[in-house]
Amino acid sequence: MKSSKGNQIEKVEEKKENKDQKDEEKDIKEEKEEKEKKEKKIEKKDEEINEEKNKEKDKNEVHEQETIKPKSINELEKLINYKYNEQGELVHNKTGKKCERFNQQEYELVGMYVKKYVENLLITKFDLTTLYVPNNSSKDFTIRDESQAQCKIVITKDFYTNPKCLMLIQGTGAVRLGQWARSVCINDNLNIGTMIPYVEKAIKKNYSVIIYNPNERKDFINEKKQIEEFSTMEKHSVYVYNNIVKTNKMIKEIYIVAHSRGGDCAVEILLHNKEDLLNGKIKKIAFTDSVHGEEYLDLGKEGIKIFREISRNYVTSNKPLGDFVKDYKHAYGGVDCYSSGHNQHEYTSGFAIEEVFRYFEEKNENK
Repeated sequence: MKSSKGNQIEKVEEKKENKDQKDEEKDIKEEKEEKEKKEKKIEKKDEEINEEKNKEKDKNEVHEQETIKPKSINELEKLINYKYNEQGELVHNKTGKKCERFNQQEYELVGMYVKKYVENLLITKFDLTTLYVPNNSSKDFTIRDESQAQCKIVITKDFYTNPKCLMLIQGTGAVRLGQWARSVCINDNLNIGTMIPYVEKAIKKNYSVIIYNPNERKDFINEKKQIEEFSTMEKHSVYVYNNIVKTNKMIKEIYIVAHSRGGDCAVEILLHNKEDLLNGKIKKIAFTDSVHGEEYLDLGKEGIKIFREISRNYVTSNKPLGDFVKDYKHAYGGVDCYSSGHNQHEYTSGFAIEEVFRYFEEKNENK
């Protein structure tokens, strides 16, 4: 029989374990709430940066009729009086100084300019092929179908011949094709705010690349036409994977970089394609401050195990790039977390690039 003292010790230890478990559950709950708050802030981030704009019309304010669909990058540069220099910084046409605050009307024009400039730079710099999705009339996605609303995605020339493929999925909000964070593209530079460095490094390391465009919900020419099939980011992502990536029989290895709510898109792809996770076709996933939740639990026991083995989340942190932050047991999202090298959400993708590719080239280890 156990002594009275032994029973007391067991009770104390049991209370301590219960307390530790409650503390752990509290930490996860708080992190979940923090992630949800962060997600709500993402969509408004660009506008908040220019919150202190002048409400009075100044001498240089752009007329409302001038904001109607400028057709070219040059037109937009003249309207906003800014352009990108060789360092990828948005600077004033005359002074060469980096951008200052814009009023709301000007900021919308700047957003148009960034969208067109980044898309054009990506395609011309890397000689990318444009695909039009969705396509209900044929499976030739290189041909524009004017009978339906479509958006653009892009692929490298070797997409249909290279067995190793990198998928890039952005977060939610105002970002469009090739952008990680529009505010960073405007206030810092394109090397941090866009996917250009990822494409460049991927090509050097012999990956083909496909860039998703999950925030484009309207036809890229006639913006009044909604893309009914792409009412959510997840629907866009699953469609592109199922119809373009999965049907490409040359692809044997898939690597994914997914930022912010793009993490939800990546998880949704896995849920619709468990076999590609289980058979090892999907090799590695690098989340960058992803806000994906607990949907991954629907992958099943074996699916969850593999998901955790092949995934990392590079989160906001004051620790050096690549340093361990917390394990999957204490992280909302179910994967181990490492430092992105930056403590602000919108910078995580740009700063984590070296560690992401280093991780991709590591051999998988059982955890």
